[in-house]
Amino acid sequence: MAIDEVISMRNITKSYKIKKNKERFLALDAVSLSIKRGEIFGLLGSNGAGKTTFIKIMAGLLAANGGSGSVLGYDIYRQHQTIRSLVSLVAPTADIGTDNNLTVRQNLEFWAVVYDLEKSQRQERINEMLDFLNLRQYEQYWPMSISAGNRQKLAIARSLLVNNPILFLDEPTVKLDEAGAEAVRDLVKKINQEFGTTVILTTHYLFEAEQLCQRVAIMHQGKILSCDTVENLRHNLQKYDELSVNCKNVKIPTLKMLQSLPYVISSQHSESGLNIQTQDLRGHFIEILKLLRQQGVSISGLSTNEPTLQDIFVETLASGEAL
Repeated sequence: MAIDEVISMRNITKSYKIKKNKERFLALDAVSLSIKRGEIFGLLGSNGAGKTTFIKIMAGLLAANGGSGSVLGYDIYRQHQTIRSLVSLVAPTADIGTDNNLTVRQNLEFWAVVYDLEKSQRQERINEMLDFLNLRQYEQYWPMSISAGNRQKLAIARSLLVNNPILFLDEPTVKLDEAGAEAVRDLVKKINQEFGTTVILTTHYLFEAEQLCQRVAIMHQGKILSCDTVENLRHNLQKYDELSVNCKNVKIPTLKMLQSLPYVISSQHSESGLNIQTQDLRGHFIEILKLLRQQGVSISGLSTNEPTLQDIFVETLASGEAL
């Protein structure tokens, strides 16, 4: 395992027996993955892609049938109990592990004992989590009397009591309304930035992965089809940003100048104007417009098209091959 890696998985396989016959369902098919310290990493895929099975193996909760792997330097087979003590996992629904006969604070007090926090530190840590997650006003409420989003925050607060270096979030915003989901997404960023926690989340919301994750792995039928930054995935699939410019007076030297820019993939001229394919359009948009104005190009309109993770996801699944 490299120094900056906290998780290293190699050719992980997992199959389950199918009831009433002797066949087995292959949930993971030779999956390999490395995750760096301090990143937010997304496992992206539709239901049944293998995301939850994979994080349970990484969290030490489920044994793989084959392959090798380590988490924080500990072997997933021989030291899975140690792994479980050093990572936190929040299930798809916040109600798992939450006792509705206890108040929000009492739930945290219960789990502080379960996690064997030092008695002298428990109340201070609970207060810190209540404030950090904006739950202080609900500390004396029964969990079922607060919103689903706040119950999800309670589940995350519970997992953060021990300040583990790795946090697994399995579909953290599923069944939440938009306000609750946005609050949880903001919280994920905050946990990563303020605590330096490595976050691995599963999601089938494409925009969520694009908004949160430094890198994403696209999973389908138990395999990882591609794994990289969104920007690199765009490049690999030749999904570039496009700028369409309604303009006149475009001369050949101007086209050549555009094509000489290192971030411009192509520039084409037609009767309606220019179509420019480029990397990182947001970072170079003003620079391109300044160049056109300096060349005397008369601009009457602009439009942009930035490929999304959904474009990448759909095309990756359509190809059916690892990138």
